[in-house]
Amino acid sequence: MEELEGFSVYPVSETETYQRDADGQRVARLPGVVLEKAFRLKDGALLVVTTDDCPFEEGFHISLLRSDGSPLETACRAIPYCPGIIRNLFAISDDAVKMVLHDGEAIVIAVRPEGTRSPLKFIQQRFISNNGIFGRHYLEISAP
Repeated sequence: MEELEGFSVYPVSETETYQRDADGQRVARLPGVVLEKAFRLKDGALLVVTTDDCPFEEGFHISLLRSDGSPLETACRAIPYCPGIIRNLFAISDDAVKMVLHDGEAIVIAVRPEGTRSPLKFIQQRFISNNGIFGRHYLEISAP
């Protein structure tokens, strides 16, 4: 997994942004307004982490996009009364990143291209997926 240095997003509201391609065309609509980091997987898919930039309930969003920018899944987690929750975020393998939160909690987000139906992994880590509880999940979230 490669970290994308030139990746950027453009806010369209207080809660959403757009990713634009090199020609300035809108590619994908993403939740969150502050880009934390973006990564490209070997198959061209993108893993994008954004935050809400709200000092009272900072939430973060992990979005998996196909190479054409269409969304596969977004997982989100909000922590009430906790600004600046992501302290460190980095790739640990070709298909996984590790996020360290303000309190030292570590979370591993792995991409599963085939998808799984495992709602417990989200519930145990206090995440909500836009694919619902029983939908196919391409993001596997766990504590290391």
